[in-house]
Amino acid sequence: MHRVNSLAARAAAVLLLGTAVFGAQAQTLQDEREQLIDAINEVLQDPERKQEAIRAGQDRSLLCASCHGVDGNSVKSDMPNLAEQTPAYLVEQMIHFADGTRRNFVMQALTREFSFEDKVNLAVYYTSQPLKPIEYEQARVSRGESLYMQSCVRCHGETGRGELGYARLAGQQIAYVELTLKRYRANANRTGDPEDRRRSDTSMEQVTASLSDADISNVAHFIAQMR
Repeated sequence: MHRVNSLAARAAAVLLLGTAVFGAQAQTLQDEREQLIDAINEVLQDPERKQEAIRAGQDRSLLCASCHGVDGNSVKSDMPNLAEQTPAYLVEQMIHFADGTRRNFVMQALTREFSFEDKVNLAVYYTSQPLKPIEYEQARVSRGESLYMQSCVRCHGETGRGELGYARLAGQQIAYVELTLKRYRANANRTGDPEDRRRSDTSMEQVTASLSDADISNVAHFIAQMR
């Protein structure tokens, strides 16, 4: 009995230690996010510093251009536009790729090399680039509007420009939106390969769980025409 109690005590200690470490890491990431957002806002309010950050961000973005375009307008339909994206969302995704919360070999390798200044400059650069219109099907837009207003508007806003740090969806690549929503749906329904799980979000998984392929495509076309 003494040995069982001892093992149980050790297991409890390990669990508590793991919880403490996880909590400390989460707090560190939250602190970094807040510091980055504060720095970005300061730069955006200073015209001279903003232009310097845009130039530095453009230089640092050269390795990103093959997928996201030289100005943040994606050259691949299954890659997201970064132009006019909200700075808070850009920062959060860079942090998530760097710590492995989001999985993509190229993005993880790149973001782990980004300094604090790199992240600020990249966020300022991309959010300052004008988003270019993309083609969409009007018939699908009409069918996707009600789904968007029912399921997406609370976080992403009526105009799709994001609220409180959520992603800007307006004008996003159709194939990328479709791919992302289908991945969330697969997570929710446990139909995908666990090894291919790129990211997790409870709210998004709940929203997408019952959507059909047609629903997803309709929402994607509605999002594409938003400005």
